[in-house]
Amino acid sequence: MDREALLRTPVRVLLSEHPSLMRLLEEHGVHCGECFIAERETLAQMAVMHHLNLDALLDEWAQRESLPD
Repeated sequence: MDREALLRTPVRVLLSEHPSLMRLLEEHGVHCGECFIAERETLAQMAVMHHLNLDALLDEWAQRESLPD
């Protein structure tokens, strides 16, 4: 999935397709798997809401999985 598509995809979909993302977010204190907003919130929106650096988060996730830069 390219970066643009990734950033348009609801967090809930990303979590179901990428279990490593749930672990990463939980390590940052974000528990999207338990939140109803994850149905429609994007990763970018979640990062703003939880005061996370989106680029740093994507870089860390890319280290855990093979994702496009």
